[in-house]
This record gives sequence, structure tokens and C-alpha cells, in this order.
Amino acid sequence: MVTRSVVDSDLSGKPDAATATFGLGDTLYEIDLTPEERKKLEEVLKPYVKAGRKSGKAAPVKRRVEPKTTLKERDEIREWGKKNGYEFADRGRIPKALMKAYDEAHGIDRSK
Repeated sequence: MVTRSVVDSDLSGKPDAATATFGLGDTLYEIDLTPEERKKLEEVLKPYVKAGRKSGKAAPVKRRVEPKTTLKERDEIREWGKKNGYEFADRGRIPKALMKAYDEAHGIDRSK
């Protein structure tokens, strides 16, 4: 049995479209276009692309600011958490509850 996926154009509904990605401001957009529609989009954007400059990266993703800790401090937090009965992964982000408990136990204020 063979399964075939058909992507239809978001503009015309025609089959055999592919996803095109473009950005404006701080937002990235995706649209499914046929080859002809994609060519039209590229033609419309050509003067802007020619006059513009590459930013070197995709539109920035707004991320929440996390308190900065050193590798040594993260190791200390994990060690303290294990000794105090907290369950968490050995790798990855330290759970907020553990970070808060550690900070309270050590008189650390990260709100600055």
C-alpha cells in the first residue's frame, strides 16, 4: 500500500504545492504555494530583497529571560536537590520549584 500526500495551494487550492517561508518584522510566515505562485511571490519581493540585506538569522523568537547560573552552580543545585528529595532529570532545565527552594534555602534573590 502506498500513501501519497498532496499539498494544495493556500491561495488557489491547486495541488502539488510546497511550503514557502518568509518573514516580515519579527514574524515568520508559512504558505503553501504552487511553483508558479512561488515564482510570482519571488518576483514581487525581488526589489525588496535586492535593496535589503540579510539579517544573518531568522526573525527573533521572543523568549522568557531565565536567571543566569554557572555550570558549577547548576551542579550544586542538582546535588542539593537530590540530597533534599527532589526528583528531576539529570540533564536539561532545572525545575522552577527546585530552583526556588534552593534559592530560598541559600538566601539568593535572582530578581535583580
